[in-house]
Amino acid sequence: GSPVDIATVHKFQGREKDAIVMSTVENQISDFVDDPNLLNVAVSRAKQKFCLVVTGNKQQKSGNISDLLAYIEYNNFTVTESKIRSIFDYLYKQYTEARMAYLTTRKRISEYDSENLTYALIEDILRNNAAMRHLDVVCHLPLRMLIRDFSLLDESERRYAGNGLTHVDFLIYNKVGKQPVLVIETDGYQHHKEGSRQKERDIMKDRILELYGIPCERLSTTESNEQERIETKLKEILHIDYILPGK
Repeated sequence: GSPVDIATVHKFQGREKDAIVMSTVENQISDFVDDPNLLNVAVSRAKQKFCLVVTGNKQQKSGNISDLLAYIEYNNFTVTESKIRSIFDYLYKQYTEARMAYLTTRKRISEYDSENLTYALIEDILRNNAAMRHLDVVCHLPLRMLIRDFSLLDESERRYAGNGLTHVDFLIYNKVGKQPVLVIETDGYQHHKEGSRQKERDIMKDRILELYGIPCERLSTTESNEQERIETKLKEILHIDYILPGK
């Protein structure tokens, strides 16, 4: 088929494509993005299909993008709201830094050390593999900050996912598309052993993540191949045929 072109709106003047996907990128629409001339160029370049991608945040009532969204809805075109949140809503790396600082004050130093080592390992993997430079990681993200729409969950799952203490240990996300890529959980043997209350919660968390199409990899403290497992899983998700070795 024809190649996919990625460029700013300015570079599409005088050209046409069967389908155009336009992303506003910004969390709140600015005057620069809301420029009527640029928007007209973007919409008019599409011969068959135009897709507008915006954040889920409420926008100002007035504006050209808002008018276009209203037009799309009025004409009963398809409007789809994602069931998972954009990384725009995650508080970025500051949340991870605050959480890691908090963990250092807790008595369970061994668990902190294990998670701190895993965090450093994930950062090394992402930094040392050229095909993964567009990824980043946040730590101890509450599940309710990741999932926007609880409609796929039953009552017990809603209670669990809505609890502020329920979190994913690590979330690897796409810095460009702002979407989750892989959850990594670190399981201590005693705390997560078969038949324990924690094991029941693990099973529920796995099911919730699966429902929302978010891959999860569980690492056990009794195993020693964490790097290989993380790299293999990312390679599978990203459809990468090779992994550049770490330094």
